[in-house]
Amino acid sequence: MDTVTLIVDADDTLWENNIYYDQCIANFVALMAGLGFDREEADHTVHAVERERVPVVGYAPEEFVNSLVVAYERLCERRGQAPEDGTVERVREIGQAVIGYPIVLLDGVAGTLARLKERFRLILLTKGDPATQEDKLTRSGLAHFFDGVHVVAEKDAAVFRNLIAQYALSPAQTWMVGNSPRSDINPAVAAGLGAVYVPHSETWGFELGTLVESERVTVVERFADLVPLFLGGVDGAGEMAL
Repeated sequence: MDTVTLIVDADDTLWENNIYYDQCIANFVALMAGLGFDREEADHTVHAVERERVPVVGYAPEEFVNSLVVAYERLCERRGQAPEDGTVERVREIGQAVIGYPIVLLDGVAGTLARLKERFRLILLTKGDPATQEDKLTRSGLAHFFDGVHVVAEKDAAVFRNLIAQYALSPAQTWMVGNSPRSDINPAVAAGLGAVYVPHSETWGFELGTLVESERVTVVERFADLVPLFLGGVDGAGEMAL
């Protein structure tokens, strides 16, 4: 039987991530409101700037800080006033909270990985700034569970096909596990893999989308549900129910 492989996402699948960004945006909006800008416009402007800049500059947290500054400058431009240096510094201070934020594992993650590692090959696949993601993985204490770690600029079907070739994966025995339809589930299925969708209530809107309809997609409530999903279907001969 081919080795069963689980490819696992990191941010908002293994540990909290987007909550820190959301809090920064809320603090930015509060600052802008205190300066007389409309709250809704400030919030909309941040998200619009992010969507424009991410395809160009990537996901490094420092670029998120820069996006907050750009949003402030754009609000000022619409009002016909020059940005104030002091406010720019305050905006940067708000954004710094996403740099080196504390790693908070989601419920059941460590124990679940330990159980899965006993029987399956685990590969971490995350996107973003390599130094940032590798630092988070180190601080998480989870690195030893993974047979391979890959940090990519974006996740698409080609990325998954490359992993299939690199590890000689059997698509029928390989699943992607993650919280993003856009980056985890849909491209994995497009590459011929199975996928397990683990929704997170605070998933970044940029990562949401319509979940592809496929018999190879399973939805669970929490990461710990991977244990009964995969190990619950293993009999004495090692046959899986999925």
